[in-house]
Amino acid sequence: MSDAAPSAAERIRTLLEFASSVVLDVPGIDLVERPGPPPLVDCAVLPDGAVAVLVEDGSPVHRIAVLARRDGPVTAELDAVDVAPVALPHRIRGRAAVQGRLTVMSRATPARVAALFPRRRATGHVLLCLEPEHLAVEDLWGSVCCVEPAAFAAASADPLAAEEAQLLQHLDSSHADQVRALGLRAAGQRSAPSADGVRAVRPVALDRFGLRLRLVGEDGRVLDARFEFGRPVRSAEDLPEAMRRLFAHATADR
Repeated sequence: MSDAAPSAAERIRTLLEFASSVVLDVPGIDLVERPGPPPLVDCAVLPDGAVAVLVEDGSPVHRIAVLARRDGPVTAELDAVDVAPVALPHRIRGRAAVQGRLTVMSRATPARVAALFPRRRATGHVLLCLEPEHLAVEDLWGSVCCVEPAAFAAASADPLAAEEAQLLQHLDSSHADQVRALGLRAAGQRSAPSADGVRAVRPVALDRFGLRLRLVGEDGRVLDARFEFGRPVRSAEDLPEAMRRLFAHATADR
């Protein structure tokens, strides 16, 4: 792995805040108390590293957390899944798991709900709090099974994460020729399809350090190729210049 890579804590934080879906499960609870599959939830990481979880008022998981006030905190798990926003083979890019103690958040006013989740209705929802004790991630960078809660609390989400889906879709639809030219630079690698055997090149991930493309061979083989920026970008405003340099390099090599 290159030195220009996000830490495991940063990857979990990014995935948790911008995942395609997040479910909240309370293992060991009788299915009478928790009917049906674990619910989809929204979550936000708080400054101290705890995770605010937005659930429907009166939902089974809310009732379980309320009962925990009497019997003590229950152990719960957030499972987040990240799916590539561009159609390509093997679209699931990552999974993160956060286990910890679940309680009802105190002072969870409608104003606080609206501040943490501006795209959700503040009424009809309540905030739960998950205090992480064990964190793990498996994604395009690899697998890490034990991330310290303190490292997670200190980490920040990637600065491009909020706009990544739109940026990747733009690259795929408006810069397909340049993306392909860049991807074919990787076709000389021993494990990659030859340039003549590449059926498609699609953008699969983008972060402050660089761009990852997925090469699909005519025989169905798949290879990911990573292209790093000269220096990390600080925001989406820095991205056009970083991409221009990547594309210019690909054109010069042709």
